[in-house]
Amino acid sequence: MSYFKFEVDGESKNTLTEREEKIIQNAILNLAAMTNALLIGKGVMLNPPDEGKLGITFAYPEAISAEQELEIQEALIKKLDTFFQMSELTLATTLKN
Repeated sequence: MSYFKFEVDGESKNTLTEREEKIIQNAILNLAAMTNALLIGKGVMLNPPDEGKLGITFAYPEAISAEQELEIQEALIKKLDTFFQMSELTLATTLKN
């Protein structure tokens, strides 16, 4: 089983309304699902982060290769950080183990 999670934090997080946090969390979920489908093509459980945080947790029932894991991690960080920049949000994505 492969497991890793991403957290999103930054200056903008302190000023987000509850509604904006939900919109961003749903965008994170959709970008994660799309990235997984395009790069890995295997089923994955995508779970929200701990209460009060923004991010996503990936849990693959079957192990994926180290190369695939690195590929999806780098791609999702790039996609999310680009999304935040285009949305003029001071947020950044980090990989948490």
